[in-house]
Amino acid sequence: MSVGKGRLGWRSSVILFAVWLFNLCLTLQGASAKNLCEQQLHRASSKYDIPIGILYAVGLTETGHKDSLQPYAMNVEGKTFFMPSVAAAVARFGDAQSQGAKLIDLGCMQINHHFHANKFSSLGAMLDPATNVDYAARFLKELKAREGSWTMAVARYHAGPNNNPAQKQYVCRVIENMVVAGFGNWTTKARMFCDK
Repeated sequence: MSVGKGRLGWRSSVILFAVWLFNLCLTLQGASAKNLCEQQLHRASSKYDIPIGILYAVGLTETGHKDSLQPYAMNVEGKTFFMPSVAAAVARFGDAQSQGAKLIDLGCMQINHHFHANKFSSLGAMLDPATNVDYAARFLKELKAREGSWTMAVARYHAGPNNNPAQKQYVCRVIENMVVAGFGNWTTKARMFCDK
């Protein structure tokens, strides 16, 4: 009789272990999905020699939501959407375009479809975290080479030339996100520039 109990105990242990393993996999999958953008930031930072604090703060400024960058975030004509999947983002994009929207920012780093779609093979590629972050990092690096400083590169990333108020506001938001994320402190010049 104790042999039967032992077998039942063994079966219960196997079932409990299987349930635990399944839950662990779901947890890891969720954590992995939650940090898709962040994983790519580290790769792109190294590849393009961009300080991780700058790249991360730009990403936080663009899609920071619930303590993480959002891979399927969209901004449609100034309205933000956090889509749960690439399929949902593609569907929302189609709806937005059918309603006449032209300015649609996509993915981890909010790449503008109107101005940058020709640099991607597809809409899906623009939403792919690896491709999206890689393009954004390359673009920031090009802006830094052209503008001469990371500050001006960040300013131009969000708002093109001849838009000084938007550039200043964006740079100050990025600096604030850098400080909040632990990548430095406010300097006297930055405080004066940002009216802090």
